[in-house]
Amino acid sequence: MILLLLPVQGWPEEDAQDRPRLTVSAEGKIDVPPDKAVLSFAVETVGEKLSEVQHENQDRLAKVLEECRTLNIPSQLIQTTSLNVIPEYPPPPRRPSDETLEKSIPRIIGYRVVHQVNVEVRDLEVVGKVVDRVLKVGANRFSGISWGLQNEQPVKLEVLKQASAKAQAKAETLAQTLNLKLVRMINVLEGGVSLAPPEGRYRAASMAMAVDGGGEASVSAGEISIHGTVTLVYEISQK
Repeated sequence: MILLLLPVQGWPEEDAQDRPRLTVSAEGKIDVPPDKAVLSFAVETVGEKLSEVQHENQDRLAKVLEECRTLNIPSQLIQTTSLNVIPEYPPPPRRPSDETLEKSIPRIIGYRVVHQVNVEVRDLEVVGKVVDRVLKVGANRFSGISWGLQNEQPVKLEVLKQASAKAQAKAETLAQTLNLKLVRMINVLEGGVSLAPPEGRYRAASMAMAVDGGGEASVSAGEISIHGTVTLVYEISQK
């Protein structure tokens, strides 16, 4: 019973909080070329009868998918991202009359069907060809290109390794300059890793050439920038 009443020996909590600390942060950065491109297309059709508009849209989309298969793009890399059916209404009159105000229920005069598709291309040499061929056979909208990496994890880990080494070197330099001793590391904080992909550049003139049966699109990939931050907290003392 006496043992149960004895205080536990150790650092008091307030002392642990009051010990002097040194906090340092550093950023790692690596630029790498992308190894995949995601192309965003849409097939848009308009007409008075919904059934006819949908049939035309499906027909054009089937040609787009067949063209992708011809270019050796696996079906699992082709994804429908959205399918919208939008009613079309007549424009409102400039000066609505009393009769118009009474008939407030809008009248549908047609339909617009928009089928959005993303196509992932892993052979970057054929990105321009895919854009041109898909636009020729049925797609009538091209939203752009997103560049990326098939496997991001190794590069992210390398960036964190780089940031950690920089933060440690910074702490050692500060300690040496200020005549301090790094007693121990008491905390490590990862600030996260972010990828900044380059913006896909696609010449408008090339799109017109593709539709008209001209040359291939001009595409430039650039590099992806990966940034990561690490913060180290040390307990310090005077030498």
